[in-house]
Amino acid sequence: MPRALDLTGRYFRTIPITDTGYAEEPLSLEIERTALVSLHCWDIGCPGGPGADPSFCVGMGYLETMAEEWRIVNEAIRPALDAARTCGLPVCHVQDAGIAARYPEWFSHHADPTPPPTPAGEPTAPRETIPGHRQSILERSHGVDYPQASGIATMDFPDVVAPLPREPVVHQTSQFDRILRDMSIVNLIYVGFATDMCILNAPGGMGPMFGLGYRVLLVRDATLGVECPDTIDERIATRWGIRFVETHWGDTIALSDLLAACEQLGSQEETDDD
Repeated sequence: MPRALDLTGRYFRTIPITDTGYAEEPLSLEIERTALVSLHCWDIGCPGGPGADPSFCVGMGYLETMAEEWRIVNEAIRPALDAARTCGLPVCHVQDAGIAARYPEWFSHHADPTPPPTPAGEPTAPRETIPGHRQSILERSHGVDYPQASGIATMDFPDVVAPLPREPVVHQTSQFDRILRDMSIVNLIYVGFATDMCILNAPGGMGPMFGLGYRVLLVRDATLGVECPDTIDERIATRWGIRFVETHWGDTIALSDLLAACEQLGSQEETDDD
């Protein structure tokens, strides 16, 4: 009999539109067909990583949000990774391309090839409608020359959630899809950042993978949105991202539920060995 994670999924019931609300459903996910996905865990503003520079709004953006990110990394994501590894649940890491490139075991064999140069005479990307406008907004939002001058240029995993050997580290949706199909994985349980941005739509994130037909779930207390100083107390960005997932793409689960399910599987394995 296949080993399974027995979980309780929560979603937001949208119909009938006159009676909306939360609903729960039991989930039984075969462990061999399920993976825990750590997405965009970055060390900007975390101990050992690039310090938070007030001249740039990058990573999780603000000092208060970075501090909460670090708490979640230690108190939620690391325990989730430990529990998965202990019970044999596959672990995958979705990262920024610059970080993924430092982990060549999977990157070098599974990344999409660089597209060939456009032949002379063929059309290229259309010119900007307002030349320079996009760049000025990016600089206003993140700081001048932020890709090279901020912590983004040297960021990596926080040490406590770094990948173990043989755990895939990917940065492309198609690359991730190929690896998962090779592993016969169809269920993806996400932890990481940021709930309202990369978790939803980054390459390899919940939206692109849902679009390919995967069952996607989010551990709702192992994630955080990019909260501004005036929204962090109410978790406005975080709650919005979680609600979007629960409304449009699937279920969320509680960290305690995931840990208990992994522990139960580990106990079953020990019993079977005896």
